[in-house]
Amino acid sequence: MARSVDLAIRILVDSSRASSGLAEAGSGLDKFAAGARKAGLAAGAVLGVLGKLASDAFDSASRLEQAGGAVESVFGRQAAAVKSLASEAANGVGLATAEYSELASVLGSQLGNLGVAQDQIVGKTDGLIKMGADLAATFGGTTSEAVEALSSLFRGEADPIERYGVSIKQSDINARLAAQGLDKLTGNQLRQA
Repeated sequence: MARSVDLAIRILVDSSRASSGLAEAGSGLDKFAAGARKAGLAAGAVLGVLGKLASDAFDSASRLEQAGGAVESVFGRQAAAVKSLASEAANGVGLATAEYSELASVLGSQLGNLGVAQDQIVGKTDGLIKMGADLAATFGGTTSEAVEALSSLFRGEADPIERYGVSIKQSDINARLAAQGLDKLTGNQLRQA
């Protein structure tokens, strides 16, 4: 009888150990599965980031190509000079090449529409972009925002430039035109004045 009790105790102990071993194995598998899920998430995140980088690179190249086309259209024979300024813009005024080209195209077009001589447009455009960089450095914001505020003046919008300490009122413009004898001008002549 002692043997059968002893055997029964061993069976119970062994089954208890087996149960504990299975629980540990199960816990280990759970940990492995959780680790695999995390690794899958990490791999998915890495793939997502790589996909985003590829998309951004494509968009950036497309934007640069489009901006280059705009520069050629607006500046014609002087496009190479603008493209050279754009390629150095990151160091000079804190703008990416495409950003400089886009801003230069808008400003150059506006200056041309105001009657500025074609041979002066590149210099005046670059001067306005540098002025925007100075305004941004002094009053905060980005160079692009400041240049856009300057550009808005050519459209008759004075509000955006006020952020940079510049106050322009139509009555002041009219008074200055009158003082210079230019108050009777109309059309393009008035805009250029």
